[in-house]
Amino acid sequence: MNDDATEPEGCCFDEWAVNSAARARKRGFGAKVTERVLGALERQGLGGRTVLDVGCGAGDLALAAVDRGAARASGIDLSPGGIEEARRLAAERGLSDRAAFSVGDGAEAPLDRHDVVTLNRVLCCYPSVERLLENSLGAAGSIYAYTAPVHTGVVGRFNRISVAISNAWFRLRAKKFGGFQAFVHDLDRVDRTIASAGFRRVRRSHERITWQLAVFVRS
Repeated sequence: MNDDATEPEGCCFDEWAVNSAARARKRGFGAKVTERVLGALERQGLGGRTVLDVGCGAGDLALAAVDRGAARASGIDLSPGGIEEARRLAAERGLSDRAAFSVGDGAEAPLDRHDVVTLNRVLCCYPSVERLLENSLGAAGSIYAYTAPVHTGVVGRFNRISVAISNAWFRLRAKKFGGFQAFVHDLDRVDRTIASAGFRRVRRSHERITWQLAVFVRS
């Protein structure tokens, strides 16, 4: 893997964020797995804590965390359209004074320290995750959580086939998708990296069949 590789800055993220925001307005979250992440964080305690959502998209996870007791939340995403949608959702929910969103690459941008750091459906957008993990782990005070495609067993094989088919479509529509490709990473390796930064895993589960949710607390 190339450690210098980062998520493409063009692509389709703006369009996806608009669709995610529309779903969040209807049912609270842009994706079902996001609700599972929030539930796992609540079990660790959100009350009075600060939350940073790296790769926040339309901001639904960060805003829901504030709704459920977090003191404030921040989000960062490469997509200007995503950040625009996140700010719009924050205003609609009366949370603009407790939620801040900015455009940037979570693998490169300086990240302020927060009690809780999440990477929800983000690892799969990077060809190499080392720099993303290092940068975001440095911002995590107490809790660190991620979701990513399951990489082992029958589900892992299904995910790799699905991603290969999707990537073929992205290549065929290169003008629309701007070189974007998705990835299925070795999550055992990811977990070891997180543990080496001083965190202990307290949850690892399959959600919505194809996603792995992992939650860590600082040792």
